[in-house]
Amino acid sequence: MILTLQLPLLAGQPGGTSALGVRLGLFTNSENELGNPNDEVKLYGNKTNFYVEGFFNYYFVDFLAGVLNFGSYSKGDITFEIYINDVFDGRFVGQASIYPIQGGLKLTPFTTQLPGKAKPYVEGGGAFVLGRETASLGTYDSYWARYTDGSLSSESDWTWWAGGGIEIPLTESLQFDVMVKYLDTKFSGDIAGISDYSGVQFSLGIMYLTLSK
Repeated sequence: MILTLQLPLLAGQPGGTSALGVRLGLFTNSENELGNPNDEVKLYGNKTNFYVEGFFNYYFVDFLAGVLNFGSYSKGDITFEIYINDVFDGRFVGQASIYPIQGGLKLTPFTTQLPGKAKPYVEGGGAFVLGRETASLGTYDSYWARYTDGSLSSESDWTWWAGGGIEIPLTESLQFDVMVKYLDTKFSGDIAGISDYSGVQFSLGIMYLTLSK
């Protein structure tokens, strides 16, 4: 006798349902090096930082939703130590904050016959990422101009993102969310000396559903 598990495909929330929520988690950068490598500079900074994201979903049909995400994280202090002929010569400190704005589509392939009524999903799309920098230059402001692009401003990148996760219903209108997402970010200039801010987001969230009538 052969036992089979029948899983209904392509169903999530009723069409017309909207969801508003927040996610908290960590963002880990895949790179943490100077945009223009230099043997005289040693860079020290966190690769993993606290991440917060607000999001909105709207289900066009029961398995397909539009997605809008607004995220933010700060790398805190990024310290640059300067060595001339292997002798320490000074340091400067920069700070970087990254603000991704993401839009895309979400596909929910299975529904409530999975354990715990869990609903796995995949999503992805395009993004506009803004990076802003500040610096504590002290007496070493000439190093900033020498080893970075020399500006204290902002950079932006039009790029892509993709991820997946699981939604677990708590009540009819509340859902718990676990997500892993990759965001590709490579600025044309640098933010606090670093141009590649690509990385992976790990987050937990809660969302409120407004069900279609």
